[in-house]
Amino acid sequence: MADFAALFKDQWSKLDSATAAVLNRIYTGAEGETPIFMRSPEGARDLINRLLPFYVSAGAPAIAHIEERLIPAASGDIRIRLYDPGVPAPGPAIVFLHGGGFVVCDIDVYDGVARQLAKRSGMRVVSVDYALAPEHPFPVPLNDCIAAIRWIATHGGEWGIDPARIAVAGDSAGANLALAATIALRDAGNSPVRGAACIYGCYAPDLNTQSEKDFGGGPYLVMTPEMAWYWNYYLSKAADRTNPLAAPLHADLRGLPPLFLTASEYDPLHDDTTMLVEKLKAAGSAFEFHLWTGTIHASVNLMGWIPAMGPRVDEVCAFLKRVTDRP
Repeated sequence: MADFAALFKDQWSKLDSATAAVLNRIYTGAEGETPIFMRSPEGARDLINRLLPFYVSAGAPAIAHIEERLIPAASGDIRIRLYDPGVPAPGPAIVFLHGGGFVVCDIDVYDGVARQLAKRSGMRVVSVDYALAPEHPFPVPLNDCIAAIRWIATHGGEWGIDPARIAVAGDSAGANLALAATIALRDAGNSPVRGAACIYGCYAPDLNTQSEKDFGGGPYLVMTPEMAWYWNYYLSKAADRTNPLAAPLHADLRGLPPLFLTASEYDPLHDDTTMLVEKLKAAGSAFEFHLWTGTIHASVNLMGWIPAMGPRVDEVCAFLKRVTDRP
């Protein structure tokens, strides 16, 4: 097996030192493991469930109250999990949609991220365990997320949530789902979403971008063949690849609530966000864009290992508080 520290020394030298150190640890710990894109979905989930929680759980804070509930959705009954940091009710809430390429991860793997969001924002967080592809390809995961947002807007008072003060957040595939759900709810009318934070998202299945060419070869955790693997499982029909709710870069972006967008500098998905920024400018929509220099995809998952990520996540939380505090 390759000595990754030697193989990727030059590439990792450009990163934040803590990011480089945790990458070295991850790659060393995964020695001998078959890459995700060479596995079945079940095999990929096994890898993620064995390796990722250790990193995501680092530094995760205690939360005053955590509670789960089953709600009806497109795929059947799905889990949603409340993280209540012990703030007055009724109050605003973040609906959080986890990443994982639409195929892997769940609310258990992302427990540490949800805890960080609740603690740092001082807001209730509801994490959504939407169904995964390929068992449930597009549009089922998206429709699960929309159902969860609507359920929270209707029933969230039972959890101390003000239905008029709901924001959405997601990372990677979860950012795609957060944006697509915001678009779908806008189109349906009377949307409860006051704003959305979209963290290093994948917004179209275009793998010929410059950032895929520059950063998709292996050193930076996510590889271009892995992204192709995810998209191919999520989009079961050729027409889905340009459907604006599957690939929001193709959507009408006018009339959306405020968006908070981030891209990591050394991320194959970097250009997805910069292209989205240009389309939002053309649409005249309100947004903030933050480039996270010196770091990689999944850096929020690794925030317990990367000190620079704490202030960056605090900026995400400040935005979510701001859009849900306004009249």
